[in-house]
Amino acid sequence: MPIMYQGLIRGFALIVALAAVLPAHATVNFSGLTGVELEQAQALDAKYSQFAQSFSRYYGDAMAFSSHLSAPIARDNLGKFPSLYVGIGMGASFGKVNAMKSEVDSSIQSSVPSYLAAPNISFNFGMGITRKWDLRFSFFPNVPIALSSGAFGSNTSAEIKFGTYRARMGYHLVEGGFLKPGVTIAGFASYTTGALSVTQTGQSVTSGSVSLTNVSSSIATNWQYLGVGPEARVWYDLMFFHPFIGYSLGLQVGQYTTGLNITGDMVVGGYSGNGSIVISERQAARLLSHRLMLGFEISLFLVEIGVEAQVDMVNGLVGAAFGTAFRF
Repeated sequence: MPIMYQGLIRGFALIVALAAVLPAHATVNFSGLTGVELEQAQALDAKYSQFAQSFSRYYGDAMAFSSHLSAPIARDNLGKFPSLYVGIGMGASFGKVNAMKSEVDSSIQSSVPSYLAAPNISFNFGMGITRKWDLRFSFFPNVPIALSSGAFGSNTSAEIKFGTYRARMGYHLVEGGFLKPGVTIAGFASYTTGALSVTQTGQSVTSGSVSLTNVSSSIATNWQYLGVGPEARVWYDLMFFHPFIGYSLGLQVGQYTTGLNITGDMVVGGYSGNGSIVISERQAARLLSHRLMLGFEISLFLVEIGVEAQVDMVNGLVGAAFGTAFRF
């Protein structure tokens, strides 16, 4: 078989492996649990497994979407080399907490955070190559950031880290100018990775005949995915104000993994003891997505200020971004 076809087959197998939903792993670690008591404890374990699965899916979707929310631009055309664009942007969306609560058993809904913020920050660079072509790159290193406990409730601590690497090559069908629209088509490639950990203490759970007290739960989710796709944007030049609208279609492969560790004192039937429930759940990244983009940019001499909103047309997530940059 030709080497080229062998490489294509291996690449296709890798994509299928990444897109597959991997099996769950869960363990009830309470020594001495047997018979009916063990079955009842495993029923509680199944409820937490559903929580971990939902967390992976909904927060994974939000972080994948937010990876596009940190480089708001309107005037795509940077001009010929050596024109440059250097700036920073930030954005956020929110995971669907209500949808997650609807899937989680009522006995453990207190474990679901009140909000699921999915932030993104990036340093943004652009370079004009010719009057028709330009290249843009955004990145942020995968470093941990402590999150306010106010978003998750009392007795809670949280930390997030996310790395974003995104390249975009644009071609200007219409260059645009004062009172003239500009039209750009582009292609992008992105890689996103990161993790979120949330620890809650002082909880109590009652599920059927099972009672858990002095509960400490640690939930950690991590993600990595690769995305590619085309974009199209139309913008209008009103001297210093530039509104725009755009559309992006994306193909992505990857996975989100959530680990959940619950420790506490369990009472069920005639059994009482201390131990833990350990769960791991994985979800495949959504294969196809498409987004609507709209916003504006304000030009103040060399300084650009951009504001953007995006809507994921597949899962209904909404996000916003703000950015500022020097263009020269």
